[in-house]
Amino acid sequence: MRTNLCIALICLAAFGMFCTEHQGAPVNIIYDTDMASDVDDVGTLALLHALADLGEAEILAAMVSSQNEYVVPCLNAINTYYGRPDIPIGSVKDGVEAESRYTKAVAESYPHTIQSSSDVPDAAELYRKILANQPDGSVVIVSVGFLTNLSNLLHTEPDRYSNLDGIDLVMKKVKVWVCMGGHFPQGREYNIHTDAAASLIAVENWPTPIVFSGYEIGKKIMTGERLKGTPESNPVRTAYFHFNGLSNRESWDQTAALYAVRGLRDYWDVGTGGHLYINQDGSNEWRTTEEAQHSYLIEKMAPADLEKIIEDLMLKPPKG
Repeated sequence: MRTNLCIALICLAAFGMFCTEHQGAPVNIIYDTDMASDVDDVGTLALLHALADLGEAEILAAMVSSQNEYVVPCLNAINTYYGRPDIPIGSVKDGVEAESRYTKAVAESYPHTIQSSSDVPDAAELYRKILANQPDGSVVIVSVGFLTNLSNLLHTEPDRYSNLDGIDLVMKKVKVWVCMGGHFPQGREYNIHTDAAASLIAVENWPTPIVFSGYEIGKKIMTGERLKGTPESNPVRTAYFHFNGLSNRESWDQTAALYAVRGLRDYWDVGTGGHLYINQDGSNEWRTTEEAQHSYLIEKMAPADLEKIIEDLMLKPPKG
């Protein structure tokens, strides 16, 4: 594994270009989720489908970082509801097991074609397949769960999809990784500390810019209650119903996805000029350093205004 100052300078320049408002072609997104223990992952998937319907994003694939046999069928059911049943899905094969209040209910209530999380390929392998077929520097990865899949991707060797190893393939194909993770300027956050070893490997060795949406960003943005006004045929509504009775929930994951597609706009400011360091126990701290390939979102727009933007997208019915 390697990083150096030269890579850091290139990454900083690339990040600067990414921060401008997205225009023109849709943003090519790979969505990496631990959709099981919390429900904001579901709200985020709804948001991404809405942005895809608006022509702002193209969902290339979805990766699952938690082990639960109903997660992939649940995800596939939601994709089917939004008219995209064929989005490729990969799943971790040796990762964190997660209980869920809603994945089984969604999977058993809505049409889907994938019957078990065991039925899809390993996420690291699917990453390689998807990345190898995309233009250079074109893919935005947004992770809203454990970093197991991304650590595994970096460890991959050349294969039938690419003669590049994992680090070089990422460096060639990925524009930026947007991570819902960390607590700024320091703290201990669930996505990072749950698989701390994978988080340390992924964050320390990732060769392109990383932008973090920390715990403090989504904590103040409450969404989900307005799903009561959507049809019962909506699996997103059903997920929130089984999770918390259609009450509001913090919008940690949605913030990362919204930034991944739309950039800063007037939603956030950004902290740069440093590096997120992860300790062995999964806690983190922001340090100023010359290796400035990391950045993090800073609150700018009032949380109530962002709530409306995010929830409007979550509530948007499928196109057509």
